[in-house]
Amino acid sequence: MLSVRTASHPALYRVNPASFRDGNGDGIGDLEGLIAALPYLKALSINGVLLPERVVIPGSVQRQLVENGLGVWQDAAIGSVKQLQPLVRELSCGELAVDVVPYSIERLVSALSARRDTLRQSVWMTGDAFQARVVSRWGQGDLRSASAYLTLLAMLPATICLYQGEELGLPHAAALEEPQGAQSPMPWHEAPEQATAGQLDWYQRVAIEHRAMAVSRQQQDEHSTLRYCQLLLKLRQLPLIQQGELMEVSQRNGMVRLVITHLDQCLEALINLQPYTQAAAPSVANMSMAWQLGAQAESHQWVIAGFGCAVFTRQEVTQEVFCESMGVTHG
Repeated sequence: MLSVRTASHPALYRVNPASFRDGNGDGIGDLEGLIAALPYLKALSINGVLLPERVVIPGSVQRQLVENGLGVWQDAAIGSVKQLQPLVRELSCGELAVDVVPYSIERLVSALSARRDTLRQSVWMTGDAFQARVVSRWGQGDLRSASAYLTLLAMLPATICLYQGEELGLPHAAALEEPQGAQSPMPWHEAPEQATAGQLDWYQRVAIEHRAMAVSRQQQDEHSTLRYCQLLLKLRQLPLIQQGELMEVSQRNGMVRLVITHLDQCLEALINLQPYTQAAAPSVANMSMAWQLGAQAESHQWVIAGFGCAVFTRQEVTQEVFCESMGVTHG
């Protein structure tokens, strides 16, 4: 039996079973489909699955999730979620979507800065089945924005929760005021010939604009939003994020800077939340790190494309330097 992936700041995945995956071929998502998707969920490097309060979760389903290393969480009272398995734990919701309405970059950074010291007490979410998707709500429909907002969320030293499909960068499949736009069936297959006979009806109900962003396609593309999200969630497993402190969250002209420290380690994320290219320099303490990673020699700057991002990590003792990036030119 596998042990559940324990984490001080777990990464959860919010599932709306009816639109996630069909496990019995009737065209409607169900818990059988959730179990069938376990290999996909494990590859995401999440720590648990968050299900709606109205869904009855049989003990057999809970056991299968736990045996595959995933905690079982469920919506509890308004504004909170509760872990059912393997241990009971309750957290309040600090939904970024609620705290930054109407949305602006300044309001987003202000909300995070104001809660910097209490981030660990809440679970921070991209949204749910009744809210417009992040790409459309905050990125104004620009598909590139998915990687930027995923980076912002994934680097927080707090419990986080992605709503299904956000890891694919899906836009809202309707007008922003229409909640059904977040309930379009999860796009597992790019083309009908990839689906079995029992899955064909499911494929036909997937939003047309989502089909080219299907799991089957993104799994094969090393530069896809899905593959980048997998890297981010794996990076979250580092003690630096699990035990670190958010020392700085700031922005200048839409370029957001996050700095996390723990013992001899430092992580700095530069996230461009504007649709146009900007140059950005790490903090003075990390100038040498930027230079090791290929920044311009004169100014230690990186050229970051619209909605691009770079995450630097450094360990003082070994002097090892790492970088994960999307949309970055090294000068």
